[in-house]
This record gives sequence, C-alpha cells and structure tokens, in this order.
Amino acid sequence: MTIHLKPEQEQVIGQAIQAGLITAADDVVEVGLEAIRQRLEARLGAKGSLDAEEWSRELHAWVHGHSTTSPLLSDEAISRESIYGSRGQ
Repeated sequence: MTIHLKPEQEQVIGQAIQAGLITAADDVVEVGLEAIRQRLEARLGAKGSLDAEEWSRELHAWVHGHSTTSPLLSDEAISRESIYGSRGQ
C-alpha cells in the first residue's frame, strides 16, 4: 500500500522522530491505528451504557442479591482507634 502525505504531515512526522515519539515514519500507521482503536472502544462503550432507570434496576438487583443476615460491626470495631491505632492521631 502506498500512502501519499502532504508536506505538513511529513513535517510533523519528522518532528515526531526528532522528539523521540516514534523511531521511523512507518510507526505513524501503528500510532494512528491505536488512536482509532481507542476511539472505537470509547464509542462502543458509550453505546453500551445504561440509562438511569436501567442503572437503578441493576443497582437494586445487586443490593438485594446480598445476604441480609451478615452480622453488623460494633461501634468499637469501626472506631478510628480500632482502624488506625496510634497512626490516626
């Protein structure tokens, strides 16, 4: 495949090589493809996101999916001194 670059694009590639961002002009293709991959993932991820009502249903299902018989921690167990000891002062 042959790619024809504009003079400005060639200049940017030269600057990128001098700055150490890439080692050769061919690296531009891989860098560009990676940028496109990231954009695709972001776009596909955004389409897969839940609306507020679906998110709420999922959250409630998750909350109610846990046991309610677990013992609660005492006030002493969750006190600052119990958690941090002498470091919390």
